[in-house]
Amino acid sequence: MTESKSPSQMRLALAQFLFAQKVDIEGLYNALGADIAEADAEAVSHMAGVIDGMNLAAAKIRTHGVDEWAKHI
Repeated sequence: MTESKSPSQMRLALAQFLFAQKVDIEGLYNALGADIAEADAEAVSHMAGVIDGMNLAAAKIRTHGVDEWAKHI
């Protein structure tokens, strides 16, 4: 049986999937009929931070390559 993931781990996995699929988070919330203003602030903040970090890493990898990107943060 698989160990269940914490809410933080679930948000990270979801963010990785959404990033890989190039899904716009605000568009996703709208499609689900969810009002981001009413969502759990901690969860929204965590998702935003994870996605921002993934966007930064992807941009650096495109610019500097996979072996050098971390040296240019």
